[in-house]
Amino acid sequence: MKRFLLVYIAIAGIVLTAQVRAGADTLVYAAPGFNLVRGTTIAVAPFQNLTQAQSAGNIVSNDLATTFAQSRLFRVYGENLFTIRMPYAGLNPGLPVDRSIAVKIGRPVGVRYVIIGSVIEYGYQLAPQGSRTLPIVGVDVRIVDIQSGRIVFAGSFVKEGSSGATLDSIAMDIVKEIFGRMIG
Repeated sequence: MKRFLLVYIAIAGIVLTAQVRAGADTLVYAAPGFNLVRGTTIAVAPFQNLTQAQSAGNIVSNDLATTFAQSRLFRVYGENLFTIRMPYAGLNPGLPVDRSIAVKIGRPVGVRYVIIGSVIEYGYQLAPQGSRTLPIVGVDVRIVDIQSGRIVFAGSFVKEGSSGATLDSIAMDIVKEIFGRMIG
């Protein structure tokens, strides 16, 4: 029982440290030694949509792939890599991309890392005063190292906008934060 309690306290300490370092609405883990090197080939898989918003997963994963491509620091594949190659690998392209699928699709084309994730919030919520609604977006993201199959980066990002903000602008703010955390 003491051993379980010590493990629980250690995990809670790690989580609290991550929250203090990254901000209350962001939790980030990066494996020791993880670094995205300029010129690395990265694929961004279609994100799973866990919201009621019809295209939330596609919006966020496309924004992330575009942001990586516009940086001109990396060679980037978008979600089409998965849409096209999954049937050839005997997989349903409608499946959410997990670690094993990332490795199975990324390895033959020479991808070093695959970014997978899910959109957990994408909508409007009532403001604390109750008179207006505010946009809120939440994203879970992971980077899979294709050589080892390990997750080398993981983050949960949630952002609430002001009354004048749109869902798409909040999603782009989160994408910029994700990009900054991954390369910085």
